[in-house]
Amino acid sequence: MKTPILGSSYVARSVNAADARMVNLFPEIVPEAGKEPAFLNRAPGLLLLNTIGTGPIRGLWAFSSNDDHAFVVSGTQLYRITTAYVPTLIGTIAGTGPVSMADNGTQLFIAADGPSYIYNNTTNAFGQITDPDFPGAVTVAYLDGYFVFNEPNSQKMWITALLDGTSIDPLEFASTEGSPDGLVAVIANFREVWAFGTNSIEVWSDTGATDFPLQRIPGAFNELGCAAPYSIAKMDNGLFWLGRDRRGQ
Repeated sequence: MKTPILGSSYVARSVNAADARMVNLFPEIVPEAGKEPAFLNRAPGLLLLNTIGTGPIRGLWAFSSNDDHAFVVSGTQLYRITTAYVPTLIGTIAGTGPVSMADNGTQLFIAADGPSYIYNNTTNAFGQITDPDFPGAVTVAYLDGYFVFNEPNSQKMWITALLDGTSIDPLEFASTEGSPDGLVAVIANFREVWAFGTNSIEVWSDTGATDFPLQRIPGAFNELGCAAPYSIAKMDNGLFWLGRDRRGQ
């Protein structure tokens, strides 16, 4: 008698009725001519490369230029990491929660849920954004030469000056008004900006306008929002996030 071990992973309210939970395993299809149609493969393990700062790790970013460096915010410290995983301390980042990062090939923008910072990868200059018109940033993205960020506790989406994250025009913002929910995160995907509210999503594109270049794409609206701003991730030509709507998560 064969005991079937392949199938979904689930735990019912009564373990006597149904209980088949996989831990660190996933089903994988066997190519043609295999003895079995599928098997349970082990999940990849983790390899400790280095210990950066005292933690916790609040964010990581691989710089988009050809220098192959990465950046890590550990605790209140920003580090630059080489390909040999050797860290160099750059400066201090306020706060304790997750950060959002983006770069334009020269500057790295670090949004720390309000206070935000710019590191110049060419000159190694680092400092907090002090422009008096900067309202603070929760998350940040890069699109067509601009840093795009959302203002804390608002529906406003801002852009910086072209190729300069330290300069902000007080009129360079728009409001996501398809739904009255607050704007919690932005991300660039296929040269479009996805603006996530708590219960909705709007998609904006660059029109090339002289003033504010971003414009809402007609019909690109969804009544499904984001429950966790830092859960949004790009993978396999798509976006993944922890969603929610007016009925809950």
